[in-house]
Amino acid sequence: MPNYYPLFTSPAWNAKMAAEFSQLYGFKSSLRTLVTIFQDNFCQLLTAKPDFYELSAEIFQRVKTDSKWREQYIGDLDSRVDALYRAADKLKKTNLKACSDVELADIFEKFFKIYTDLHLLHIPQTVLDFGEGTFSKYLMGYLEPKVKVAGLSLGDVFSVLTTPLQPSKSAEEYRALLLILQDIIADAELKNYFSFTETRIIAEELNKINKQTALNIKKHTADFGFLGYGMVGPAWNQEYFIDILSSLIRQQINPSQALQESEDNKLKTEARQQELAKKLSIDDEHLGVLKFARDLVFTKGTRKDAIFCALSVLENLYKEVGRRHYLSLRQVRYFNPEELSALLRGGKMSAELLNERYNFSIYYSRYHPETEVFLTGAKAKDFVAKLNIIKEEIADVKILSGDCASPGRARGEAKVINVIADMAKMKQGDILISIATTPDLVPAIKKASAIVTDVGGITCHAAIISRELGIPCVVGTKIATKIIKDGIIIDVDATHGKVDLIGKN
Repeated sequence: MPNYYPLFTSPAWNAKMAAEFSQLYGFKSSLRTLVTIFQDNFCQLLTAKPDFYELSAEIFQRVKTDSKWREQYIGDLDSRVDALYRAADKLKKTNLKACSDVELADIFEKFFKIYTDLHLLHIPQTVLDFGEGTFSKYLMGYLEPKVKVAGLSLGDVFSVLTTPLQPSKSAEEYRALLLILQDIIADAELKNYFSFTETRIIAEELNKINKQTALNIKKHTADFGFLGYGMVGPAWNQEYFIDILSSLIRQQINPSQALQESEDNKLKTEARQQELAKKLSIDDEHLGVLKFARDLVFTKGTRKDAIFCALSVLENLYKEVGRRHYLSLRQVRYFNPEELSALLRGGKMSAELLNERYNFSIYYSRYHPETEVFLTGAKAKDFVAKLNIIKEEIADVKILSGDCASPGRARGEAKVINVIADMAKMKQGDILISIATTPDLVPAIKKASAIVTDVGGITCHAAIISRELGIPCVVGTKIATKIIKDGIIIDVDATHGKVDLIGKN
């Protein structure tokens, strides 16, 4: 995964935190051994295979049989998301420069505890969605014979029944932007100004041209800019949204019509879900599990959005720490939380060590006996060499299989897009290939005719955004980025979870 760093991964991929999650919900199994390998801005997240599948099976059994637990887990996610947004809003308003180092340590520790409390709830989403895709396969296995008798498409049915009805933060952002667009289009002179003026000039002049529109865009940026931050930023700024508005005007998008279509699509999806439940004679038990699947998709999005908001605000604290201790933002991100607290309470940290962690390092944690090591350089490489890392066997593959996240079919030129720098090669209609998509890749995703990822299931970012945009998406192919190169023509049959490698353009 690109752009992962210790201060992001430590709350989520830590054996002690995993044990805390299992204790919270009374699970006997846990992710007892966890490894994170960092190398030049990319990282691998590893765990012991038996631990992963044991915990996956236990959580899966709870999902199938315990409706009260399903409600509790989703409720916990909702409350912790709200708590993190409140904490982020408070931190954003704090004058960090006026704080002492010890006060900064107190602020960081309190905030990071709230951040960690939410982050550790990723575990059901991870173990149900990754690996063999246990949850998706179970639901598809239940639906397949019913769909076959009804003469329907499994991919279409699965996509509809697992699509949340609540609007995601991204959908809320687009709706709010359309309302701003509506006001701009209502003013012929302002509409013309946005159509034929460079973004940078609009950003400089808009407050003089139309103060209300300038205020609306400023508020929109404050409310939603963090969605583009991802793990490392930058967040979307006013110029980004001005550019989107100008583009929508040039495309002659009718905001009133787009708003109505969005509402109509929601109503159609809701009606289709009810129709399918009746037509396929889905029993109450499985209706409850399907509702949980929708809630899981929705809350994975809300959890990640809240985390990205938190990370965008934490950047201010990290920069202040860096300013005082002569460290770059990247170097600060390669602390672990305890080390950062210790530094602010009078400790020391080597900038050279932080650079070594970026170049190559391994963080290893084990719950029993409790072990935690963070190694760099040759020691890290020796440690990795002793691990029995299971690698995917890659033969002469012509057809890839994965899971349908959003149905449909598309053929086009493949482009491997993992980080922001890759987006420059993306053209309209290309098929986006990624290890796993993230919000900072949205500009490229909006150009894609289809998406194919190595990892993920029904709750992953690619699955969520592909449904919102209505483009075909296959997730969980495991090896797409390893065998598909830029420029190869591929055919994506997302409805059936197939990706056919046609050949060179």
